Amino acid sequence: MRIFQLRWHLFTCSVALAKLHAQEVPSWRMIGSPADAPAGCSVRAAAAAIDAFFVAMRDADSLGLARATAPVHHASFEFSTGKFTASDRFVAAHTVPKLLEYARARARQHERIAIEEVTFNEWRGDGLEFGPILFLRSADDLGRRALPGIGKGEYWCGKGISILNTAPRP
Repeated sequence: MRIFQLRWHLFTCSVALAKLHAQEVPSWRMIGSPADAPAGCSVRAAAAAIDAFFVAMRDADSLGLARATAPVHHASFEFSTGKFTASDRFVAAHTVPKLLEYARARARQHERIAIEEVTFNEWRGDGLEFGPILFLRSADDLGRRALPGIGKGEYWCGKGISILNTAPRP
């Protein structure tokens, strides 16, 4: 019983720590502070969810991806990315297993996404639309220089990212 209590205490401490990190101010530039946020929702929570999503992708973390995504549109979410190089491929994922498969493949290439800025546009019910999201993408198979990317998406209040579409910056 004592071992169970210790494990439970460690679990609750790690959850509390994860929540603390999720509330930190992001290192990238936030633009916009749309009005009419639902009660208990904020742009800061959306920023934390965007950070959590990209950390989970980098780490190919199945639990992190499940927590960071919000299957609110027809019981699924939407993630897509365009081709950044001729050998890159277009990817679309609507389930955590499919997203995890992609994340694992990218982790083998040491992929890194560095967010530069996110513009937050408007609340539509519980959804906060954002975009453009500007970032730099680098990986072993993408060449020597980080490639500029752009995207758009939606954060669903208290649930996570419901839509994220990315592509190379024109």
